Amino acid sequence: MSSVTIRNVTKSFGSNLILSQFNEKFQDGEFVTLLGPSGCGKTTMLRMIAGFEKPTTGEIFIDDTLVSSDKVFLPPEKRGVGMVFQSYAVWPHMDVFHNVAYPLTIAKVDKASIAKRVAHVLDIVHLTQYAQRYPNQLSGGQQQRVALARALVAEPKLLLLDEPLSNLDAKLRESMRFEIKEIQRNLGITVVYVTHDQTEAMAMSDRVFLINRGVVQQQGSPEEIYRQPVNQFVADFLGKVDFLKGVAENGVIRLNNTDVSLPYTGDKRGNVEVAIRPENITMTKEGSGIQGTIAAGYYLGDASDYRVTVGGISLRVITEGRAYRSFVPGDKVFLTLSDFIVYDDDGSLEEQLKIQT
Repeated sequence: MSSVTIRNVTKSFGSNLILSQFNEKFQDGEFVTLLGPSGCGKTTMLRMIAGFEKPTTGEIFIDDTLVSSDKVFLPPEKRGVGMVFQSYAVWPHMDVFHNVAYPLTIAKVDKASIAKRVAHVLDIVHLTQYAQRYPNQLSGGQQQRVALARALVAEPKLLLLDEPLSNLDAKLRESMRFEIKEIQRNLGITVVYVTHDQTEAMAMSDRVFLINRGVVQQQGSPEEIYRQPVNQFVADFLGKVDFLKGVAENGVIRLNNTDVSLPYTGDKRGNVEVAIRPENITMTKEGSGIQGTIAAGYYLGDASDYRVTVGGISLRVITEGRAYRSFVPGDKVFLTLSDFIVYDDDGSLEEQLKIQT
């Protein structure tokens, strides 16, 4: 398998800076996800690793081999990389077997080896019984597995996936997430995965790189960046969150437009932004805590999603689905916060939360 080392890589198209100072090493056998909104630079980074784009500055190594720099450029076919694209890109005139065998046929591998290797990868992606079928006889998920098998059959050192599930329906996306992760785990292959879907990133990754406007905002395990987001953009992009303005002083944060004071022992002082995730709020009809009124409720099956008015602000609260009929609009409720995150209110929140389209 392979590692990928990226040193001081930037990418510009004319005067438009797409990616700025990317420095990292993706470890052998690691599942790394490049996550971010459209236009943030994540696919450009993947294409530079693959060899479809050249960095403007910096170096890229696969293992110890320099594949891209200002003086060196190894073409994609020499990099030992497999790639799966957003579109299935399967040949409509070839059956599944010959679609998967295509890279080996081009490489003039002998027929016996082709048959053996194709059979092996079709078994891995659970398509053995479909070997003689044509793409128009397959579902979207099956076609995507054909593309995955074709990338794996050449036994690449590194597998690159560019939003491979975005054309699938919700149920297929969920099942394919786990299938791809299981294949990666079983093969021990290094994967670099691009997506704008935070759920995919959280479910599959060893490490996530969250990018905005060409700059890595934070990298770490899914749990680290979800629980300890370094700025408001990260907190907002990963999961659900409300941002409330307040003032930190004398061991409390007083929330603007309310009579609520939150106990606070951190080091922020003065104007702050308080980030509150809805799953960190417990809601009851009796007891103590922050008093509010149910403004609206939405039944989602496995969860109930409420909007609660507290003074002049609104808080989102998520409870179990079976609790839906326990609360109705107009009910007086008590809220208890188990956790919240505090940022300086330096006027940058709106700027940070701008997402490119």
